[in-house]
Amino acid sequence: MRGGKVLLARSEGDLHFQIPGGKIEPGETDVQALVRETKEELALSLDAEQATYLDTFAAPAAGRADVFVEVRLYEADIAAEPRASSEIAELIWQEPAHPTVACSDVVSLHILPYLVRRSHGTGDIDA
Repeated sequence: MRGGKVLLARSEGDLHFQIPGGKIEPGETDVQALVRETKEELALSLDAEQATYLDTFAAPAAGRADVFVEVRLYEADIAAEPRASSEIAELIWQEPAHPTVACSDVVSLHILPYLVRRSHGTGDIDA
């Protein structure tokens, strides 16, 4: 989050926005995948030691009620401006309490409400 807004990403061919991230490759830890996916999708270098686990969320995949996704959410400081890279078609900053784009279920039902509660409770991620 930055300035009270959360960064969301839409992949090529997808109608729904997600939290930037991706699948963990065999042998990778969460944080290793976070560093790799941040570089691939957002063209940013991330210091693995700065990553802090926040929580885990699960919901049906966008448009696929028979498939569940699990998101392990982390936060870390970034110095540069993210830019769409790899399969990412679009990045957008949104107010978590009032998104104006279609989001996946895990984002709209769980992650955005969590970020709203967290920013009102501690202010930790509203940097």
